[in-house]
Amino acid sequence: MTETERERKLFTIDEARALLPQIVPEVAALMETFAEIRSEIQTTAAKTGLPGDSPDLAGQLETRGVLPRLFERVTSGIERIQRHGCLVNGPEEGLIDFPCLYDQEIVFLCWKFGESTIAHWHRIADGFAGRRPLLDAGEGTLPGSIH
Repeated sequence: MTETERERKLFTIDEARALLPQIVPEVAALMETFAEIRSEIQTTAAKTGLPGDSPDLAGQLETRGVLPRLFERVTSGIERIQRHGCLVNGPEEGLIDFPCLYDQEIVFLCWKFGESTIAHWHRIADGFAGRRPLLDAGEGTLPGSIH
């Protein structure tokens, strides 16, 4: 999918749900990379006795040279997921949004890693905190019509 196609991609609920089997392993790998980053920080902090917010700890991490490789994995993981047309809006938590046209407004179908299907949506400005359940998750319809 080209950059222009990705920018224009609007999903139906069925299309977004059909994409889940492809992106679940990619999201899992991304979350595992974040766990490795946290572990590296904690291990280095414990070995050096430095607090997590210490500039000296950042220097120690840089000296070890592990974080740049992990950060590159994060960047490439996000890019791989977003090539499908969805958006990674919470990489550490596995939050993925799928743009969708609802009642002449672009909204996000919202999925969080671990959920079995896409069963929520929210307005862009409301974010994850504004998640609302799909009225009929079995039918895959937002309140009103979906285009």
